Order: sequence, then structure tokens, then C-alpha cells
Amino acid sequence: MRRFVALHGIAVVLAIFAFGAWAAPQNIDTDEFRTDPVPHRYIHGRLGDANFQAALPDNWNGKLLIGARGYSGNEFSTGSFKNVGLEKGYAYALSDQGWYRFDIIDRPEDKYFESRRRILQLTNYVKATVKRHYGEAASRTFMVGGSNGGHNTKMMVEDYPSQYDGGIAGYGITSHLEWLGSNARFLRNYDVIELRILDIIEARMADPAWDPAVTPLSPPLTPAQVEALFNIYDMPARITNQPQKPGAGLAFNIGRPPGSEYRWPGRYGNLFGYVETSLEKLDPFYDPNGDGVISVDELKAWDPNQSPPQVQNDFRRFDNSGNLQRPVIVAHGTHDVIVSPGETEVYKRLVEARLGVAGARDVLAVYYIPGMGHGGAQFNALIDPALDALEAWVDYRESDGAAGAPPPDVLGGYPRD
Repeated sequence: MRRFVALHGIAVVLAIFAFGAWAAPQNIDTDEFRTDPVPHRYIHGRLGDANFQAALPDNWNGKLLIGARGYSGNEFSTGSFKNVGLEKGYAYALSDQGWYRFDIIDRPEDKYFESRRRILQLTNYVKATVKRHYGEAASRTFMVGGSNGGHNTKMMVEDYPSQYDGGIAGYGITSHLEWLGSNARFLRNYDVIELRILDIIEARMADPAWDPAVTPLSPPLTPAQVEALFNIYDMPARITNQPQKPGAGLAFNIGRPPGSEYRWPGRYGNLFGYVETSLEKLDPFYDPNGDGVISVDELKAWDPNQSPPQVQNDFRRFDNSGNLQRPVIVAHGTHDVIVSPGETEVYKRLVEARLGVAGARDVLAVYYIPGMGHGGAQFNALIDPALDALEAWVDYRESDGAAGAPPPDVLGGYPRD
């Protein structure tokens, strides 16, 4: 018995070493054959405190996609990345990163910031699983994800270029601090214009260039309503890790674009939910009245720039750095109300600040999808050609231009920015 325990302990240590510094023994609850969307081996289990799934297609193309979930998702929140990837022959894996937004407040051990560690852990484990299953290692590994997963894709490719050959980042957050703060700002200003939102939508539909300050509605908006409307369009924000000016910040607009007004009523509940479920976890010191209860009005009044430095510093740890060494393709809807397209615009500027305009163009390709909100059919249809473009781009970079091609000027009908 003692000998068995000792050998078992050695096996666990060797397994952890093989999977990498962040790996942990896995607890598999499902390992079965599935046929949808293509024949594949399906695995579900647990790594540390993170649930995960992996899918290994019979007709494997020799490569691996590591997915990153959205802010409200779990290990099943694959979007269209899994099905598209499997149909193209990629192995695929995704974890819940060890936290769930709707109960994270009640779980002291869960933290938003453990995502980096859990994604790396998943990557190491699945790479080892792929090698055991197919008898050879994956020749390429790409990160893929949308929304919070778009942020995670950029983050992992930035931080671990030896692990990932590139990524596809859809409509992603660049600064969680600015993003969550912009949600609260949207809510409190929307409340001021809510009674006139249908008139505002009608005016914008009639004239895409409508300027509320020049062409008033009938009856006109009140001064407070005009101010609130412009507060939604124009939300000053900043990224603090601009490399050439440390501490100064890179200013950008995280406001919701003119033309997206028709999406505002339907997204109000989502934006409120993000603040409601996350604020207490991310800023535990926030309690304006000191009564131990945060009211709805207090939630909407929250401004992270007024939070204590330790809270802001924690938030800022999650800001993207722009320090890309591997290629990333980004796609973002111009009418996204959940994550402002300004977050992608500033990410491009952030990469340019680090690498120069030409250097940034060598590792980052941005495509805006006109009229698209927070993901949807247009983005899903772009995943297949984006994977092809990413493969060709990696070929082009690895061969010094002898093979493959740089990212196209037009991808899926959308011009490169």
C-alpha cells in the first residue's frame, strides 16, 4: 500500500511536470464519441477549480484552437468557434476559467484575474492530450474568442507568444476598468433620455448624420437630456500602460456610437447586470452611504476613477498591453453597445504605440463590420475565412514571404482598417 501511494505520487508529479507549470491533475467525468457537428472524441472534466471541455475530431488537421469564454459564459459557451473549428479539422478546447459571473460574489476563492492562469493550464493539458490521442503534437495552436474572450485572446497571445501561433479576437474588451465604468455611465445617462428614446431612434433612422445639438426634436430635448445623450456618445477613457508615456495613458472614446441607438433599449438590462454582479467583487470598498447596502442608484453612479488606488491597480492588471509578437485578427461591430468599438480602435493604437505603425500592421489586422452589434451571424460567418487568413498569415511570416499571404485588404466583405 505504501509503495502504491509513493508511485501514485510520483506519477502525479510527473504528470504535472509534463503538462507545464500551471497544470494540475484532471478529473474527467465524460469521455465519449460524438458525431455532431463531425465525428470526434469529446472530453469534459475539471482542471484545478476550472471546468473544461475538449473535442478531438477524427479528421484532424494537425492543429488546435484554445477558446476563451465570454464574460457571462462557462465551459459550454463556445459560440460558433467550436463547430466551425471542428468542421475544418481543428481540435478545440474551452474552460470556464474557474469563475462564473452570477455567483462570483458569493465565492471568495473565485477571482476574475485567475483567467490567465486557467487558460494557460488548459492549453498545456490539451496540448498533452492531443499528443497522446493522435500520436503527434499539434503543429499550431491558436487562441480564439469573442467579447471577454476577445480580450483573453489578445492577452494570451501577448503574454505567451511561445504557446500560441496567433489568434482571432472578436469584439473584445481592452480595459475591464473602463468597460465596466462605461456601463454604469451608460445606465445613469440612459435613464435621463429614456422617455424620449423612441424619438431619438426615429430621428437617427431618418438622418444618419442627425446632430441633436443642431436639429432639435419636436418637442425639443431638455438641456439635461441633450447632455445625457452626448454623455453616451462621448465617454472619455484611457489605457495607462502606453509604453512611450508610462503613467500618462492613451486617451480614447468608449462611448456608444451614433447610429446604435436602436440597440440601446434591448441592451440596458445586460449592462445593468454586468455592473450589478461584478461591482461588489471588483470594488468592495464602494458604499457611498456607508450603510452596507448598494442601491440601484448607487450602482449606476459608480465611477471607477473615484475608486481607491488599490482597486484601480487591480483592474489595470487586466488591461491589454498591445505587446504582440504573434499575429491577431480582430473583428468588431460598429453598432456594438455591449463593448464599444472604441475598445478595438484604442487597441490598434496601443499596438502602434509599442511597435510603430508598420510593426503593428505586421501583427494586427482589424476589420469593422458595419451595423453589427455584439457578435452575431455576420461575425460567425467570418470565423471560417478568418482562420484561413490567419493560417496564410503565419505561413507568410514563417517563410519570410515565400509562402502564404499577409491578411487580406478585404475579409468576408469587410475592409481592413
